[in-house]
Amino acid sequence: MSSAAGAAREADAALEQGLLEVLLSDHGAAGPYEAYRWLRERAPRLRTGSGLVVLSGYEDCAAALRDRALGKADESLGFALAAVPEQLQRRALRRFRRTMLFRNPPDHGRLRRLVAQVFTPRHVEELRPSVVARIDELLDGWAGRDEVDAVADLALPLPVGVIGDLLGVPGSDLVATAPRVRALVAPLEPSADVDAVREAAEAEDELAAYFADLLEVKRRRPDDDLLSRLATAHGDDRLDDDEMVGTAILLFAAGFETTTNLVGNGLAALLAAPEQRHRLAGDPGLVATAVDELLRFDAPVQTDGRTALADTRIGDLDIPAGQVVLLLLGAANHDPAVFTRPSELDVGRREAPPLSFGGGLHFCLGASLARLEAAELFPRLLSRFPHLTPAGPPRWRRALSFRGLDQLPLRPGREDPGRGSLDSPAAAVAR
Repeated sequence: MSSAAGAAREADAALEQGLLEVLLSDHGAAGPYEAYRWLRERAPRLRTGSGLVVLSGYEDCAAALRDRALGKADESLGFALAAVPEQLQRRALRRFRRTMLFRNPPDHGRLRRLVAQVFTPRHVEELRPSVVARIDELLDGWAGRDEVDAVADLALPLPVGVIGDLLGVPGSDLVATAPRVRALVAPLEPSADVDAVREAAEAEDELAAYFADLLEVKRRRPDDDLLSRLATAHGDDRLDDDEMVGTAILLFAAGFETTTNLVGNGLAALLAAPEQRHRLAGDPGLVATAVDELLRFDAPVQTDGRTALADTRIGDLDIPAGQVVLLLLGAANHDPAVFTRPSELDVGRREAPPLSFGGGLHFCLGASLARLEAAELFPRLLSRFPHLTPAGPPRWRRALSFRGLDQLPLRPGREDPGRGSLDSPAAAVAR
């Protein structure tokens, strides 16, 4: 072997080892961004020895999200790194894979059409008063307390309650049902092992049984909610049983998992950058750019997967049909070719939109609702509790694809309730 060939092989091995460190490391509070930078600088378009293509630049990831030749299939089967039997992997997300999240046209449009009307900007705007009321109620619970957990006491119950109301899930069922979602999405992590995938299969079975029963109740006694719409649809809009149950699980899971991470990650970022926190508190009109920046800075969803449905090309890289492509959205959001000083939080940043909600045909259906919740929450929280401080180190989940916190202990400090009751700055921006 020539010295040049040997050096090339060593370089390839180093790149693949670097990729493994990105995907498998417990990145904790610092996040995976330094590892992303290392990989993006050396191989922004990486084809591994196993054939997986990994993209980490903003323009490449944005192009891949828009490319209709790159669709959805069983991508998690293509980039899972642990030795998980394929039969178990398929069983874990059997119903989930019947949803719009994993489907291509024309099925994608059929599955999405029935629920998309509920997430239009007009309908989401109508939810603003109830979202604000829920935020105020949760913050009322902080008053007078020496310590709170921002995840358990705010970031989780806010979106769980909002999506529960929208779907028509009884409030008494939310506490028991929501924790199974975290187990359910584990197979979407590149590092998912056998135990995690087995627990996901059990979680899906439990959630499916619950939603099948609830949908039957809605079919007999429909109400003004989204599950009733699913249960009573007729003609071309009607879904089969697995599609209906899978869609109910998807809407419930997507309705809070991403928003919980957005609120927790965003609050942790603001606490770590006090000048930006005070800037936002002093100028609530920055809320729209601030939410975009928090989505970019520490994205609640860090990865996405695609499968080539036909031969295509990204930059100078040929992607044959059947090729699995892993998009490192968190790396794209920190690409210095697009974002000035990407490692710094800037709540007034006006550059490219973050890719945290995906893009193209599979752009997150609930993005506008998640933005509304965050836009109402952060100014009200910072205004009402201006002396908020950490009460201990945050505890991060050991996960990459769904990056978020398990705990964020805080001391609320002295309350300023008068400021918290002012007219909604986010609503003023929307108007």
